[in-house]
Amino acid sequence: MLRCSVLLIALMVSSLAKAQESPSKFGEISKKNLEMTIYPKDSSAGAVVLMDWGYVNFDYNFEVQLQRHIRIKILNSTKFDLADIKIPHYRKDRVEKLEAATYNLVNCEIVADELDKDDIFVDNYNEYTKHTSFALKNVREGSIIEYTYRVNYGSFSQIPPWYFQREIPTMHSEYYVELPEAFEYKKVMRGYIPLADAVTSKKNMRYQGSTIMLTTQHYVAKDVPAFISEPHLTTKEDYISKIYFELYAINIPGSAYNRYMPNSYGDLAYNLAKDEDFGKRLEKGRFLRDETEKITAGLSDDLEKTKAIYHFVQEEFEVDVDFEETNYKKIFDERRGYSMDLNFILIMMLKEAGIETEPVVISTRQHGLVHPLYPSFRNFNYVLALATIGEESYLLDASDKFLDFNNIGSKCLNGQGLVVSETNPRWINLRPTMSNMKMTTANCTLSEDGTMHADIKIDRQGYIAMNFKRDRDDEDDEYLKDFKETHTGWEIEKHEISGLESREESLVEKYSFTSEEHAESLGDIIYINPMVIGRYEENPFKLEERIYPVNYGAPVKEVISYSIDIPEGYLVDELPQPVAVALPDNAGKFLYSVSAVGNKIMVNSQFLINKVEFSTEEYPYLRAFYSQIVAKQAEQVVLKKKT
Repeated sequence: MLRCSVLLIALMVSSLAKAQESPSKFGEISKKNLEMTIYPKDSSAGAVVLMDWGYVNFDYNFEVQLQRHIRIKILNSTKFDLADIKIPHYRKDRVEKLEAATYNLVNCEIVADELDKDDIFVDNYNEYTKHTSFALKNVREGSIIEYTYRVNYGSFSQIPPWYFQREIPTMHSEYYVELPEAFEYKKVMRGYIPLADAVTSKKNMRYQGSTIMLTTQHYVAKDVPAFISEPHLTTKEDYISKIYFELYAINIPGSAYNRYMPNSYGDLAYNLAKDEDFGKRLEKGRFLRDETEKITAGLSDDLEKTKAIYHFVQEEFEVDVDFEETNYKKIFDERRGYSMDLNFILIMMLKEAGIETEPVVISTRQHGLVHPLYPSFRNFNYVLALATIGEESYLLDASDKFLDFNNIGSKCLNGQGLVVSETNPRWINLRPTMSNMKMTTANCTLSEDGTMHADIKIDRQGYIAMNFKRDRDDEDDEYLKDFKETHTGWEIEKHEISGLESREESLVEKYSFTSEEHAESLGDIIYINPMVIGRYEENPFKLEERIYPVNYGAPVKEVISYSIDIPEGYLVDELPQPVAVALPDNAGKFLYSVSAVGNKIMVNSQFLINKVEFSTEEYPYLRAFYSQIVAKQAEQVVLKKKT
């Protein structure tokens, strides 16, 4: 009955509503804009969005559709990559009526290079989304690129978010949302950009004796500055100016009131636990019993059983976003699936072993913070497993091969996770289980001509080690190649890395080099910067004021210990004074000392960040803290030749 009522409304809307139109037709390019060389409101911009127009309404199949028209001016070569377009959409959505072109001035005439349909590709991005991709041709400094398309979404629950702001400035952003009033949506706006116009209008329509009201929301933003991605943000999604809608309910006269958004996150967790495609699926792990018994054979301790099952799934299974399968027996047999599938297999196996285990839905840092007021499943994008043994609980992610037992990855450090349970739905804190720890030691020898030879050892632990292992390509050895290319002033004699294959071990990097960059010999005087590596050469926080909090994800600890042998016949004439700087409430600390011991210079530095997040009110203290570090580590040691 609801389906029929919704379809009737959609048919009335499609037949009676007058579609909105883009303020400019495709291909109507201004010669003035093509002649533009600098955007006056931001002379540093490499490109500017001239127009970004969108219109959302229901189509005749009562599916939400988005029509979009974008025009971008390329000002210099730093933004040529904007011509490589990726349109994200859910896997079952359809991208239609796609047109695109590049425009250039040739002999004072506008010449268009249109997109060939054969140059459009559709790729799986992750387990939820695809990208429709294409690259525009003949893009040069001064070009204008333009594209327009329509996306049909498979459900009235999916209204795409609209971004008024990008990482380049936007001259004009305009967004229409036109919906039948029977569909109740919660509007969520984020960001700090004021709108030039925000109008909601309503109008009654008559169709075959029935009355229906359409609600049109119209938003305009003008001269929007570029979004500046500052250091230590969770994700730009939490702060960039955008608007999105969450379906709350459908209230069709003569039909039952259907609410789609639960009253609370507790209700959402309960509903997921009862859902046939989520919680109830975890009760269908009988096919895993034999394998579970085999893995846990001879183990009587529940913790040891849990570890054995965790490591089995982690080592035997691969994340494969191209493997679209809903049958968990096939996923198990193939040993591959989405990250959620792997953790579902883990949960089912632990249940078969008699371990109390619950799924935990979370939003990763890249996905953004969970909205506190609107309990929607779309607020989450990742699943972990929570195993409870006695009084202890263990948060597990078997889809990440670089995680040791009872650790979660840095991408998961984003507030709280929601435990999916029929009897005890609850929030749990997603606290860091490790630190970002780096310990550097060096034995250096300085020659009279200012040449420095150094043997370096860097010991990385915690998240910094895990991320290093994950990002490094063993076969191509890209890290070692890039290291040489970025240290052109060094003669690197050896370079080796150990600990890449183990989850538990720290990652140790050793290398030796000779360089003339670290000291300057001027007759009888030698100037040395004793921070051979690991120096903060500039303050990462450049803005005087910051409107976003600073989030490190996990505590930071950097320890440096150097010894430098000075040339024979020289004495230490000047040394930097020792310093100890602390942030309020022991949130961070910097200790630095340089001393002379015989013919050696000893350098010791400690940098600690104990607090994970700093508010905008605390930002000035943090910025000043880094400024003192930069200034102190720039101070030099002066050697004089003995007379």
